[in-house]
Amino acid sequence: MIAILMLLAAAATNPAELWKQADTLLQHHQYAEARRVLTQAVKADPNEPAFWFHLGVSCAELKDIDGAITAFEKTRTLAPGRAEVYFSLGLEYWHRGDVGKAKETYQAGLRLDPKQPAALQNYALLLMKTGEPGKAIAPLLTLKNVPELSLQARVALIECYLKSGNQLQAEHETDELLRSGIGTPADETQVAAILVEAGDRDAAEKVLRVSLQRQPDQAEARAALGVILMDKKQYQDASESLHRAVQLEPNSSEYTLAFAESLELSSHEHELLEFLKQVEPKFSNLPEFQYKLALAYYRATELSSAVATLQKLLQMNPRRKDRIYFILGNSYLTIGNYAEAEKAYRNAIEMNPKDPAYYEEFATLLRKEGPGRVGDAIAELKHALQFDPSNPRLALQLALCYESKGDLNSAVTLAEEAVRGQPEMLPAHVALARIYFRLGRKGAGQKEKETIAQLEQKQQQSLLPNSGSSRSADVRAQ
Repeated sequence: MIAILMLLAAAATNPAELWKQADTLLQHHQYAEARRVLTQAVKADPNEPAFWFHLGVSCAELKDIDGAITAFEKTRTLAPGRAEVYFSLGLEYWHRGDVGKAKETYQAGLRLDPKQPAALQNYALLLMKTGEPGKAIAPLLTLKNVPELSLQARVALIECYLKSGNQLQAEHETDELLRSGIGTPADETQVAAILVEAGDRDAAEKVLRVSLQRQPDQAEARAALGVILMDKKQYQDASESLHRAVQLEPNSSEYTLAFAESLELSSHEHELLEFLKQVEPKFSNLPEFQYKLALAYYRATELSSAVATLQKLLQMNPRRKDRIYFILGNSYLTIGNYAEAEKAYRNAIEMNPKDPAYYEEFATLLRKEGPGRVGDAIAELKHALQFDPSNPRLALQLALCYESKGDLNSAVTLAEEAVRGQPEMLPAHVALARIYFRLGRKGAGQKEKETIAQLEQKQQQSLLPNSGSSRSADVRAQ
């Protein structure tokens, strides 16, 4: 018995035997046991760097960051020429949040082994995450030549060039990536997203169009292209692209709402309403959908349905309740239910007292209710002017209020202010002409009438089909 105990004790202090045990445990991913055995090994032979290194590996696998750092630092002292020690240590410093030491350690390791792919990848990612995209370019250029990492490196390079302000090089890298053909359509969509985030929508559009030529039925790419085209005010093309995305993924609320927005922006009110009614069973539980539906009813002048939808929406705890109450107030105002309109406007103002539009429409309601409420309307408009003192619409509304009270001097000053602020606002010129005549200023009134006629003619021309091309043709003919 004593002999057996002596053999076990000898094994527990024999570095070679301990290494055999540790190696077997590591190969079977039994890191807790490996750490225990290696802890004994470093006590038995504290100057063996391999023991310390693999102890650090075991600690790292067990998420024991401090233990791993201690072991790797000891390894670095014993074997300062081993690059893999620096890379492992740098990663643990990063995990601990000490990015300064992480970068220093990676740099030291790369001086020993400047082309180690995993280290270059981690170092570049670390630099990108710490806001140093320019410094990440060099390691990423090296990684471009590593086949299994080339795609990720090229995508990251594009992002780094953009964040460093080198748009020309980013576009060159994008073109090179597209020509290489190493990326899937999904990869190309990712590149487009990076370009959009960086503000280069033209390049993103080019990438998406190339990707869609290769594989037309990509819902995500279709939707992304549609959103870009919406931002560029190409609403018809945007609607077509987004409609295809909806066809490909009909259960996507994101694509559905984006398509609805494209129809809304292109003023296809009835087409929008028809579409939303068709998909309502799928998305009726979403506040964002109900909001779009309410707006569609409102713009199609189906005001009773707009009111019902807005009231339903208010029960769903939506965002921006103030905006919903505002549209509800407008709906009630249009159908002549002044009492409910006033309640809705007051709710909107109470929830967001800094939006001038709320006061403006509330003042319109108060003026419609008769001379007895003009003073209230003036008070609301003065509140609005505190938040937007140079708003020409508010000046016009105030001018109309003072005109209705018979204070023509105040009215003319405000109407003139409205015209200066927005020279092509036709209602302001109409009001100003009327006030001038009432003040006996016939010359000024006649001049305003001439301006009104010019503005009306301009509006009529803008409504003619192809009016812009007709005018251009006339200019060329001259």
